Amino acid sequence: MYKKLMLIVLSVVTIQAAEAQTEKGSQNLGATFGVSVTNSNTRYDNISNNSNGKLTTYSIAPSYSYFIADKLDIGASIGYSYSNQKYDPVVNGQIQQRNESYAADIFLRKYFLFDNKIGIRTGPYLDFQKMKQKYTYTSSLNNNGTDSYGGGLKMDFVFYPAKNIGLAATMANLGYRHDKYNGDTLGDANSFQLNFVNSILFSVYYVFGK
Repeated sequence: MYKKLMLIVLSVVTIQAAEAQTEKGSQNLGATFGVSVTNSNTRYDNISNNSNGKLTTYSIAPSYSYFIADKLDIGASIGYSYSNQKYDPVVNGQIQQRNESYAADIFLRKYFLFDNKIGIRTGPYLDFQKMKQKYTYTSSLNNNGTDSYGGGLKMDFVFYPAKNIGLAATMANLGYRHDKYNGDTLGDANSFQLNFVNSILFSVYYVFGK
């Protein structure tokens, strides 16, 4: 009888702890990290040798969200990313390209979980990005800037391995973006994008509050 009572108590505590992670009043404080290295080998008609390219990208984005209802949170994040593209040999006189960008976004997410532990979250977002681009050529250096506004729908895989710890990874993104160029290049551009498990970003966050 005692063992059965203990099992019932433990089961109730476990369920309550899992539900509290996405319960109204809970809060998430976390960060999204991204690191990627891409190597390419391209053949061009106007040069005798293949061009070996290497693209390295780093990104980090702290975030905060608050559950306004059970399994529904609203939040915001700010982020920084850096990428460096090198060419060997040079391609049309270009040696290197460096990009730095700063971003901010707001989001609303609905959670669909199995056993309150694993599942997906999805919802709309709006963001703003400011990018600085530096192109290094054999005889010159060009600087460009881009202000970008966008929005759309995102879907993440989520998992709670512990009471106060959550993990997530991007799965898909459907969005629209408007880019405004300044610096050595001027103009505007509009684009639509649909990405599914294209470049994965991993997130870890701490659950507190409720």
